[in-house]
Parts: sequence; C-alpha cells; structure tokens
Amino acid sequence: MTTPVIAVTPAATIGEAIAVLTGKGFTSLPVVGDTGELLGVLAEEDLLRARYLSEGDPDSGVMLSGRTEVSALMRRPAAGAHPDGDLTDLTAKMLERRLRSVPVLENGRVIGVITWQDLLRAGPSAQRNQP
Repeated sequence: MTTPVIAVTPAATIGEAIAVLTGKGFTSLPVVGDTGELLGVLAEEDLLRARYLSEGDPDSGVMLSGRTEVSALMRRPAAGAHPDGDLTDLTAKMLERRLRSVPVLENGRVIGVITWQDLLRAGPSAQRNQP
C-alpha cells in the first residue's frame, strides 16, 4: 500500500489533476471530500477518453478545458479495498474492472492506495496478506 495518500477534491480542475498524475507518475487519483471520504476516482483512462474520444462531441457534456472540474469526469461509485482484504480477491477485482489502483479505506476514509506495482512487489508469499 502506498501512503501518504495524494488525492484531489471534486472541485479541483482537470489541469490540476493532470499535473499531479503526470508529476507523480500515478495512473489514478482518489477524489475525496472534506473529511477524506472517498467520493470517486479519476483515472488516466477517463482523461484520455474525454480528451481524445469525445472532443468536439456536443453530447458528451464534458468541457475539455483545463478549468473543467474533476467532478465532471470522476468515476462514481469508486471501488475501494479494506486494509485487511485478501490480495487474491483484490487482484481479481482490479484485473476484471481494469483498475490499475484502488483506494484503501478505513471507516470510509482513504488511508492509502494499492497499485499493480504494490501487488507485484508483494510477491506470491503475500497473496493472502493485507494490502
């Protein structure tokens, strides 16, 4: 699990989120409320789809300027993992849903993020251990 959590709020701009994603080398960001509760997730895939596949589409409902808010593109509901969850089950869920990272939640608040890289580093001996 990766900590501390770097997240954005729904009011953050797409430009700000892209700067964090590219600057930190992340594939997605948790979108959190005022108390750290998970509201959604913004993934590179969402940004690429909006920028390149819906550009110029008046029905997309998404303005593609850097000033557009994260709330316009974030995935809701977001998948989360429990800190004591089974890594095999989590890996299956991540692969099935094409999630490269998943926020780890404790009492509804984001306490970390688990990524494919974290799962690879954990190795086979940690299959049934916590994220």
